[in-house]
Amino acid sequence: MSHYRIVETVFGYAVVAFEPDPFRLLEIRQPQADLKAASQPFDERLWQIDREHPRASAVARDLISYFNGKAIDIPWQWMDLSRFTSSQQAVYRAVAGIPYGETASYGQVARMAGLPRAARFVGTTMANNPYPVLI
Repeated sequence: MSHYRIVETVFGYAVVAFEPDPFRLLEIRQPQADLKAASQPFDERLWQIDREHPRASAVARDLISYFNGKAIDIPWQWMDLSRFTSSQQAVYRAVAGIPYGETASYGQVARMAGLPRAARFVGTTMANNPYPVLI
């Protein structure tokens, strides 16, 4: 059964969704002002709320730090990228390599990922990114 944890940040309630054993991050949800709206998609799927898992707690602390303006390390070891194509993985890794506080266009990211003519692909990949904030 999948689990989730609500994280209260300065911007609202974010969510860390995960499989507990072995631990792997499934998705991160951006903060929302309404607690019920943040948890509803997971409650509808009958996922279990879990406030105690130590690794989920570590990710929660990182999210709080991030929304307080601090750079965080990406927990690659807990992110299952195998569900993505090698091109999608290259895009995620390229975006993750953009320094904190800087930006890049989709065309720039495509070149960084070794896909120089795939700016639209980068846009689609990032629109479906399950790990916003982390990537």
